[in-house]
Amino acid sequence: MLRTTMDDKNRKLKLVIAYNGAMYRGWQRQADGIDTVQLRVETAAKYVLRHPLHVHGCSRTDSGVHAEGQVAHIRTSSSIPVVGMRKAMNSRLPKDIVIRSVCDVPMSFNSSLSAVGKTYRYRIHMGPGRPVHLAGQVYCHWKSLDTDAMSVAACKLVGEHDFRGFASSADKRQITVRKIFSCHVAPIEHENEIHVTISGNGFLYNMVRNIVGTLIDVGRGRWAPTQIDKIIETRDRDIAGPTTPPDGLTLMCVNYPPEALQF
Repeated sequence: MLRTTMDDKNRKLKLVIAYNGAMYRGWQRQADGIDTVQLRVETAAKYVLRHPLHVHGCSRTDSGVHAEGQVAHIRTSSSIPVVGMRKAMNSRLPKDIVIRSVCDVPMSFNSSLSAVGKTYRYRIHMGPGRPVHLAGQVYCHWKSLDTDAMSVAACKLVGEHDFRGFASSADKRQITVRKIFSCHVAPIEHENEIHVTISGNGFLYNMVRNIVGTLIDVGRGRWAPTQIDKIIETRDRDIAGPTTPPDGLTLMCVNYPPEALQF
């Protein structure tokens, strides 16, 4: 049997993937024996396409983080139609991972480098009752929060700023300027939840979880909304809120310009 080489893989596919990350050590493949989403998807894709491959993901979601619209790309020599390919891959995946769509894209497409924006949602459950049926999917806060104050603070994040003060110390990137397109705090009263939805052209390590932790501190009255201004101005992580748990964080979608997807 002839071995498939990279030069033989003259077809590129875009995959949109959803998963519940509670049982996985994040997206990125790690050492042998560590279960990750990327490992599961690669294993299924290799079985269906019958050749070695690498699944290139757009976002390296952390352990416990979920996705509704993670995007990845693969190169293949297979001519299997995309509908049959998606069904076959899904039949090889566990119940908490699903490939939502597969489509052909130009060879120039890159799931990470071609992206122009991402949207995340963070779910906060308020009140003393713990929703056990949502374990691992929401962050539980035992008291009510002032969503009006949180909304005022969230608006201050919109625009192009240096977000070093909201980055984890593990993030060593030199350029920490990012543009936030929108940041909304929406109470979901019939579910006793607050949804924080944030869109931007890119995010630093733990940036969303640090922003949510700061908004929660505003919501419980520890700080005024103007604390956001101080964090952006000083770039001081020590005056921002704590990093919230991965529970409740979901990568909702990744955006691409139309020309990146056109042949």
